[in-house]
Parts: sequence; structure tokens; C-alpha cells
Amino acid sequence: RLMAEQTKRMENLVADLLVLSRLENNQNPLREEMVDIGVLLNEVYQGGLLLSGGKHVLHLEVEGSTKMSGNREELRSAFDNLLGNAIRYTPESGSITLRWFERGGQPVYSVQDSGIGIPAIHIPRLTERFYRVDRSRSRETGGTGLGLAIVKHIAMRHQARLEISSEEGKGSTFSLVFPSRRLDMPSDITPA
Repeated sequence: RLMAEQTKRMENLVADLLVLSRLENNQNPLREEMVDIGVLLNEVYQGGLLLSGGKHVLHLEVEGSTKMSGNREELRSAFDNLLGNAIRYTPESGSITLRWFERGGQPVYSVQDSGIGIPAIHIPRLTERFYRVDRSRSRETGGTGLGLAIVKHIAMRHQARLEISSEEGKGSTFSLVFPSRRLDMPSDITPA
């Protein structure tokens, strides 16, 4: 059993390193399409319900325009990563809310949880590769330490920024704030 767990952990680590390498490669331009965020978020939400296994209360709120230009696969990866972290670091029966809304004309994806929270001193370093707030806790939850680095690179490729607010013992909110121009459909992008 222990060997199987270690093998799975190594497979996840290699997969995340390959994703990160592809995202950092300057020869790999962003392939954009018009993404139906409403459909994508429903898929992310359904995946979150499976990952949680009924141990958390999940909510999905979608407001405003749900069509945005971007790379669907990369957006799915970033959205899944943020939701997966919320599930891993929120105790059973805690609540997690996924939101899509506009703030000042900018589309925002946010994941708010009632989890363990993060001490303020750690927040600036969270997107560093392999950075862990609590090494023993992240091992037991199965993380590779690369998820937020992947999210950061996907955000940069979409000219977005990652905002993190957290309070120990009260939970965290991770938000991806996209530029408003991504809501406009360029004529050379086909709907997906």
C-alpha cells in the first residue's frame, strides 16, 4: 500500500512538472478560443463534489458574462487546482464557494473556503515551486507543491493576476482577476 501511494505521488509530481515546463516554454504560445465559463465551472464544480466525497458543502455562483477568450484546458487546470486546494485544506463539513462575477468590468473566478487559513507571512511565497506552509499537512493531503505555481503561470499567460486573502482559522479566498478585454470576442477566435 505504501509503495502504491509513493508511486502515485511520483506520477502526480512528474505530471505537474511537465505541465509547468510546458507553461513556461516561450515556444508554446497560448491557443485561445471562446470559452463558455458557465459550462466549464459546472464541470469544475461536479469534479469538486467527487473530490470532496460529500465531506464539504460546495456552492457555485455564476453572475455576469460567461463567455471569455482563453485556453479552456489551462483555465480548467487553474480552476481545478484552486478548488482542489480548498477541499484539501478545509475540514469536514466546512463550506466552499466557487464564484464567477465581474468586478469593475473585470471577470473574476474566486474560491472561498472556511478552511484552516494561511498565516500572512506565508502568502507572498505560496506560488513558489514546492513551497509548503506545513510540510506534514501537505503530505497527508497528497499535494505536489506545484499547484499554485501552475495557477500563477496560467494566470500570467491570460494576463490575469492571482489575489490571495486569508486569515488563520477562518479560511481563504483565492481569486483570478482577468482583464476586461478577455470578455470581448475577437473575430479570429472560434467558440468552443
